Amino acid sequence: MNPEFNCLDREDVVSVYSEQILVNNRTFTINEFVTAIMAIIKGHSGWTEEKAKWFTEGIDCKLLKPGAKSWQRGKVRITLEFCPEESEVQESSTRNQSQLDSGSSPLDAIRQMMPKNGQ
Repeated sequence: MNPEFNCLDREDVVSVYSEQILVNNRTFTINEFVTAIMAIIKGHSGWTEEKAKWFTEGIDCKLLKPGAKSWQRGKVRITLEFCPEESEVQESSTRNQSQLDSGSSPLDAIRQMMPKNGQ
């Protein structure tokens, strides 16, 4: 299994298979999901602007990674991540490698349509 998750943008759309969802529909934007989580938290605790920052600009923090020599200052926020299934990642890698091996590029067809200098 591929352990590499990628952060999703707020306008990315996700469609889940699970019955256990936190939004009204199985297909939603990340922004809709974050808004739903915020509403749940608001309903169960004293909501403050400081708590809202967990979902927007982030809150100040420091991070210590294994092997690091010191803490790194920055911000942390709540987001969603996506991890593609291994077969899709392998297919994409194989396709990209075969293009590199053949010396071709997906842009070659576009380049051929462009007029040459002086023509």
